[in-house]
Amino acid sequence: MESYLMDNKYCEYLRLPRSHEFNILRSICVHPQSKIIYFKPGKVAGTSIFRKVLQPMGGWVIIKDNPLQFNEWLQNITDDELESYFKFIFVRNPFDRLVSAWNDIDRPFYPDFKEFVYDGIFDENGNPRKLHYQLQSSLIETPVGYGLGSLFIGKLENLQGDWKELCGISDIPHQVLGKHSQSNHEHYTTYYDDETKNMVSQLYKRDFELFDYKTEVL
Repeated sequence: MESYLMDNKYCEYLRLPRSHEFNILRSICVHPQSKIIYFKPGKVAGTSIFRKVLQPMGGWVIIKDNPLQFNEWLQNITDDELESYFKFIFVRNPFDRLVSAWNDIDRPFYPDFKEFVYDGIFDENGNPRKLHYQLQSSLIETPVGYGLGSLFIGKLENLQGDWKELCGISDIPHQVLGKHSQSNHEHYTTYYDDETKNMVSQLYKRDFELFDYKTEVL
């Protein structure tokens, strides 16, 4: 599905100094030659998409693996140039995504999910304590609403279908996505009560709004 956000000033926002370890630059994958950008939020099939399919194509630049190349691209890109890129993101229901991240990362430290919701997601400055807890919406729009122009938004809930559609309208060759890992927890709905449901609805409010997920339905 396509999303249209406000354009201009997005690149200026990306170039702001960032001291926090889990900032959004860690989740941007760029292919300058083909003019493709994949925004890769944690716990949304990122390994299956990037490490298993995209990266073997060659030419991809990410800050973790290619910091000098990434920063050179970042310092020179403009909003007008970015408009010519094919841009995409895959997203996931925030309720489900958070349970998956907690189970894989922080469950040994926060055995009680409610305690995790209260103390384990964001620090006192509002920064995610882990990369996988960042808002998905924070990758594609600034805090004041500036965004990327047009981009393709796929959903984990329709992963194979949306991936096939994306490959059909881009230069990415299609192959069926494999499963990198299988969650070993109960269905995410079993971990929420009214209190944690309301808290997560507020913490990830923009994700629910922008990606059309329902806060009242688990």
